[in-house]
Amino acid sequence: MGAIIVNKRKYNTFGEYVAARRAAVNKTIRGLAPELDMAPSYLNDIEKDNRPAPENFLEKMIEALKIPADEIDLFYDLAGKSRNNVYPDLTEYIGKTDIARVALRRARDLKISDERWQKFINEITEE
Repeated sequence: MGAIIVNKRKYNTFGEYVAARRAAVNKTIRGLAPELDMAPSYLNDIEKDNRPAPENFLEKMIEALKIPADEIDLFYDLAGKSRNNVYPDLTEYIGKTDIARVALRRARDLKISDERWQKFINEITEE
């Protein structure tokens, strides 16, 4: 996955996105870290991409960084990218939903195209 563009701004990493959101809400690392119950040095390491997205802090980050609803998928995509493509918002769902795992494996084996996936997304969104 390459850079993700939001509001004409490119984000290559989770840390880059977190730093931009922190700046957008006018908070310093030292000001934001206590809201997240983490050390400023830990948050600094996240922003510098020296640490992956911390799964147990993601919900707090969404709230404290005032991430808009239309950017939450981006937030989780970048978080997953930082965690070696383990997407924290999907892992539990896929683990608990047998049919989702079957569907994903079939799609993988059949090499389903993006166009076909989009048709499926459109179909389930309309229901």
